[in-house]
Amino acid sequence: MVRVPYVIISPGDSTPLDASVVTVDGAPTYPHDTPVEFLTVRVSNEDPSVWRYLLAKLDPDREVEKRSTVIGCLSDDDNQQLNTDLMQQSQNDAKYVALTRLGYDVQASDARLVVTQACRGVPAYGKLEVGDRIVAVDGEPVATLAEIGVAVRAHGPGEEITVTVEREGVRLDETMTTGRVTKDRTSCAPVAEGDDRLRADALAGARVDARVDARAEERAIACVGVVTQSFVDYTFPVEVEINTARVGGPSAGLAFTLAVIDDMTPGSLTGGKRVAVTGAIDVDGRVGVVGGVEQKAITARTNRVQLMLVPKGEVRDARRGAGEVRVVGVDTIDEALAALQSAGGAAVPPTSTTAARS
Repeated sequence: MVRVPYVIISPGDSTPLDASVVTVDGAPTYPHDTPVEFLTVRVSNEDPSVWRYLLAKLDPDREVEKRSTVIGCLSDDDNQQLNTDLMQQSQNDAKYVALTRLGYDVQASDARLVVTQACRGVPAYGKLEVGDRIVAVDGEPVATLAEIGVAVRAHGPGEEITVTVEREGVRLDETMTTGRVTKDRTSCAPVAEGDDRLRADALAGARVDARVDARAEERAIACVGVVTQSFVDYTFPVEVEINTARVGGPSAGLAFTLAVIDDMTPGSLTGGKRVAVTGAIDVDGRVGVVGGVEQKAITARTNRVQLMLVPKGEVRDARRGAGEVRVVGVDTIDEALAALQSAGGAAVPPTSTTAARS
């Protein structure tokens, strides 16, 4: 059977975040009949046959994407593990945002910067592995993705750089030669041996501000081609459990946050309406884009959802599949709470002092 390197994204489920999914222990909770729902899509887990690919292309409810666009160079097993890890982090971030919004004091660990991709052809390939925790660059500790970027860009393309990682409990120094950011700024290309003169010219131009031209500046941006993800652990003062079975990925973060707040405050955030939500959540309460929103909107429509909250950047995609479902875009948890209140849901009290709830 001939298979093609594509991923088929289909409408999934709209699942109520009721007591079978979200439970809170150690704090007062309040019943509500119509909980927030989270939306999923179904993503093919192996390269489809040519026949299945053609059928999906002809189906207006499905989206077909190149495998490399959706999961990069990860194997199916690595991609499944990553999505499991992202779901766990999404749940923990949602608990953090919900509890701090309600005034609880939540302690956070230092971030762990974990390698999630280092594809063939980039400088980090064969040096850094999926699951490595990056702890230093050139001997200097790094704690954030921004710090890694600064450390790498302190080099010119074609220079050696040493990245220190923890791998299965062992600390390793991996030395590699930096690459060069491509002109379209989408990838990291290795510097060939014949590029020595160009590299020298680029570095000279980049270090004299008054004489940097566009081409020299592009050539002077160093890279190693690694993708990382930040993971944080928390110490929660209230026990919150979220059980989504085999669902993976970060896209239900906003829904989880709202569900926890709904459980722990009087009244109903949904106001008795069927409200479905998609969107990632970060620790500052910002809502992030997630992808597959048109298929999630089709799911909302076929499940007779009345209101759908999505990241603002994906409102147009959602409306393509939503039909008569009202779609509202939000950028933050507070905007999401305001949108629910405007639609008839209960108001959430202002954040109280942490001393009263720690």
